[in-house]
Amino acid sequence: MTVSFSISPACIDETSTVGAVRVGDVMIEGDPNDVVSYNASRSDHNHYYSDLYYHIEIDDLQPGRKYSYQCLLLQKEEPSIQQYLRQDREVLNERIISRSNISTFHTPPAPGQWPQDRSIKFAVMGDLATKPHSRETIWHLDRDKSIDCILLAGDISYANNHHHIWDEWMDMMSAHDFFSSTPVQIALGNHDLDTVHRSGPIEAIDGSLEIGLAYESRFRMPQIQPPVRELASLNLFRRNGQPNDFLPYEFGNAYYSFTFGPSKHIVLSSYTSFREGSLQYEWLLSELQSVDRSATPWLIVMLHCPLYTTFQTHHKELFTTEAQAILEPLFVEYTVNFVVAGHIHAYMRTHPMAFSRRDPRGPVHIIQGNGGRQANDLYYSDAAEEWVDVRDHSMYGYGVLDLFNNTHAMWKWVKTGFNAEGEGGIHDQRFDADLNLHDEIWITNQLYVEEMGVNENVELDLER
Repeated sequence: MTVSFSISPACIDETSTVGAVRVGDVMIEGDPNDVVSYNASRSDHNHYYSDLYYHIEIDDLQPGRKYSYQCLLLQKEEPSIQQYLRQDREVLNERIISRSNISTFHTPPAPGQWPQDRSIKFAVMGDLATKPHSRETIWHLDRDKSIDCILLAGDISYANNHHHIWDEWMDMMSAHDFFSSTPVQIALGNHDLDTVHRSGPIEAIDGSLEIGLAYESRFRMPQIQPPVRELASLNLFRRNGQPNDFLPYEFGNAYYSFTFGPSKHIVLSSYTSFREGSLQYEWLLSELQSVDRSATPWLIVMLHCPLYTTFQTHHKELFTTEAQAILEPLFVEYTVNFVVAGHIHAYMRTHPMAFSRRDPRGPVHIIQGNGGRQANDLYYSDAAEEWVDVRDHSMYGYGVLDLFNNTHAMWKWVKTGFNAEGEGGIHDQRFDADLNLHDEIWITNQLYVEEMGVNENVELDLER
């Protein structure tokens, strides 16, 4: 587990301080060489200098426990790295320069284990931004005190190389208690690359861009290895700043996996090559082959671009069509339960499906791209495809994936708002909200569908 926090470099002398986290009575000092900051420039001479970011890894936590913790900035002393060092409280207090409030978090149960008296809940959202509807969504999320982990499927802040918007997003989230107590796992979205419209101010180096600078500096996901990011040629982007081909960005926060109790999560990068033989493809194949479904019966994939969509925008985009051709056979073969995406400013949930047909053993595909940026994408056709169960392009919200036991989960769409008159947004279009539309459904783990002989409308016995 990693705890991340930041401080303005104007407040401290970086050379004589070290970040730390106190968990209970145990002090974990960070590596002073692993303090991250960055600066970014635009051709309009708008220069940005970031805070200092501390990402401190905490090991040896016991599963299924509640911990209190506090982030600290300490006066450095030799030796500079002193992990799990118990110190006299008076001596420690003399070293403290700054401290956060005390917060708490719960560790998930061990793989193969379930909590004694409750289910495990994930909040799922995408395309959040910092708009009024974004804040509305976060306000609703903060009221739900039962969420164990947040899955954010990319397009986090919509900074688009205006890095002060990243700060605004961080401030928006930090204003709510859940952001310091609930783990957040992110996927890379196109707007997280921090490119801008070619006609606008953009700082290029010999016709190339540095991509994902804020995304890598501000967050620390469970890394396979440190990020490998090369300068990306402007030829890899359309004039509107959107990628038109895969980018030179491997590892780091781009793609990774983690286990959360009885669920295995694989987070992919839509913008890193996943063609056969690529680094991401070979890693994904290895991950899928190594999943122990007796310990983690639920297998969830998150990426920014959906494999299936009922909407017009991005319908034939490379990152969708190639994912269908390359990734879907793997997802079906290894019985992935859910494929969660954003990218499209709307909501969709499919029936379990495979290869453009309903299939009770196939994954459920979810687009949850209505977090706050906008909710107004056009449907591709007036009649929904036969594999679509629910779709909407008028309301904002997030999803809750509630894992009850090895065989059954509940999916619920939480609606948080809708566009009022005059809120056409970036596409200058608005659709009347169908306030009678709801989506709450039991999902049978596809691993057990044939074995149990059930259909999609099974009635449940919730005993494990």
